[in-house]
Amino acid sequence: MSKLSVKLAQEIARRTMALLPYNINVMDEHGVILASGLPDRVGQRHEGAILAIGQGRVLEIDAATAAHLQGVKPGVNLPLYSQGQIVGVIGITGDPDVVRPMGELVRMCAEMMLEQKAMLRSIERDARLYEDLVLQLIQRQSISDQSLARWAERLGVDLSVPRVALVIRASGNMLDSEAGLTALQQLQYQLLHFEATPLLARHSFDEFVLLRPALDELGRWNPAAQRRQLSGAINDLQAKTPLKLRAVLGHYFMQEGGLALSYQTACATLQQANSDDILQLFDEERLPVLLAPLAQGWQAELLCAPIERIRAHDRKGVYLATLSCWFAHDLNLQTTAQALNIHRNTLDYRLSRIAELSKLDLSRLEDRVQIYIALQLPALSNR
Repeated sequence: MSKLSVKLAQEIARRTMALLPYNINVMDEHGVILASGLPDRVGQRHEGAILAIGQGRVLEIDAATAAHLQGVKPGVNLPLYSQGQIVGVIGITGDPDVVRPMGELVRMCAEMMLEQKAMLRSIERDARLYEDLVLQLIQRQSISDQSLARWAERLGVDLSVPRVALVIRASGNMLDSEAGLTALQQLQYQLLHFEATPLLARHSFDEFVLLRPALDELGRWNPAAQRRQLSGAINDLQAKTPLKLRAVLGHYFMQEGGLALSYQTACATLQQANSDDILQLFDEERLPVLLAPLAQGWQAELLCAPIERIRAHDRKGVYLATLSCWFAHDLNLQTTAQALNIHRNTLDYRLSRIAELSKLDLSRLEDRVQIYIALQLPALSNR
C-alpha cells in the first residue's frame, strides 16, 4: 500500500497549483502519478519520478531529455520525504530554468502537509488506544489486570488514580441527518478537551464515556463538589452543540473493577432519568435507581397492594397526598400539618385512616418502609 494516499496527493496538487501557474504532478514511491492538473496522466508511470527516487535527488528534465523518456515532460522532480524516507515525488511541469526557483517552496509545502497528516494519524491512533483502554475498564470482560496496567503505562495513564464514570448521551431529530453526524464528531472533539486527561471513549453511536478524577483535594468522594465542578462545563458543552445532551455521573467504587460498576450505575441512572436537569448524579438519585428493578412484575404488585387499598377509598387523593407529604417531611407531624395547612388532629385522623385502609401499622419501621417504597414504584414504572 502506498505511503502517500491518493486523497492527500490530490490535496497537495490542488493547493500548490492554486499558488503557481504551472501543472503539478504528485507521484507515489513507485513513480505512479496519483494526482495531476492533467487528469489523463493519473495512473501513468513517470520515468522522471522513478529516476529521482532511485538517485535520491532533485531531477531536472529539459526538452531534449524528455524526448527520450516515456510519459515525461520538461520540468523539475523533487523527492518527498516523510520521517527520513522517500514517500513520493512532486513534479513541476515547465522549463527547468523557470520553475527551478519554485521547486523547494513547493516541496516544503508538500512535506509540511505530509507531516501534518502523519501527526493527525498519530493523534488518531493514540485516541483509539485511549478509547480502547476506557472500554476495557468499563467492560472488564477479556483482559487481565496486569495487561491493563501495562497498556495504561505505555499511554502514560496512572490507573491508581481514583476515577469515576461520566456518561454523556446525545439526542435530537437531527441525529438521522448528515448534520447530526457532523455534530457528533464535533462533540467528540470537544470532549477530548473536556478534561486534563483524555480518558474518553465513544461507547455507541450517541453515547460517550469519560473517566474523570473521583476524589476532591482532601481525598474524599464528594458528589456535591462533583456537581459544582461539572455543572458549568456541561452547560458550556450544551451551548456549543445543536444536539440535546444528558450527562450522568456514576457512583465511585474503591474496589477492583470499580470503573465498570461506576459505568453501570451511570447507565442505570440514565435509564431512570425523568428530570430536565442536564446533569444528574447516581448519588442524588440513589433510591429510585435501586428500586427500579422492583417496579414491574409480582414484586411491584405485592408492594403496591397497600397503596391500592387506600386508593380504592381515596377518590380525591387526599390520603395519598397526606402520606407523601408526611414522608417528604421525614415523618415530622408538626411540619407535615403546616405544609398541608391542616390541624394536627386532622393529620392524626388521616394517618389513622391510612393505616386502617392499608392494613399496615405505621408505627412499625418495616411497614413504613414498605408503604414508602410502594409510593415510589408507580412513578418508576412510568419512566
